[in-house]
Amino acid sequence: MLIDTYGRVATDLRVSLTDRCNLRCTYCMPEEGLQWLAKPDLLTDDEIVRLIDIAVTSLGIEEVRFTGGEPLLRPGLVGIVERVAALRPRPQTSLTTNGIGLKRTAAALKAAGLDRVNVSLDTLRPDVFKTLTRRDRHRDVLDGLQAAREAGLTPVKVNSVLMPGLNADEAPDLLAWAVEHDYELRFIEQMPLDAQHGWKRDGMVTAGDIL
Repeated sequence: MLIDTYGRVATDLRVSLTDRCNLRCTYCMPEEGLQWLAKPDLLTDDEIVRLIDIAVTSLGIEEVRFTGGEPLLRPGLVGIVERVAALRPRPQTSLTTNGIGLKRTAAALKAAGLDRVNVSLDTLRPDVFKTLTRRDRHRDVLDGLQAAREAGLTPVKVNSVLMPGLNADEAPDLLAWAVEHDYELRFIEQMPLDAQHGWKRDGMVTAGDIL
């Protein structure tokens, strides 16, 4: 078992499959991107599965969440999911993604054993999406969400970050849209993840504000 100094037992494991991403969200990284890790510095598919095997069979891990960067950019993703889903006891598996590649991969991921997805989407307005992500891929995310739902990767959860002056007024619209499409909407407070160190606490929309 994994127990911290407060006696809390960890049963979830987050596994970052890559540091690369195909968006450049303003609250995450600079427009020019970052210096990516060299391939030899990344865990191989076999190493990832072996570590998850140890966590599941020896450390009490019950749920594995694949993250990135953008995990759909990992070439061996479907194979990793399939091997992890075959472990005994079988862990629940999920994927946190920006959704851009889901239209192409959702069915294969479901067949491999993935249980569900979390998709990041902060706005329903294509122009705001382009401002936030510096990419014109809003339609791809919507199509990816639909593909995930149709493939049975449910419940499909949508993570949204609200920011003053950009999308802070969209909370009711996002909620109505999520209810209409049978997605589970979750508002996430903005965290200081930005490599350019532009985050300020007084510039964030808090959980209290959203409520």
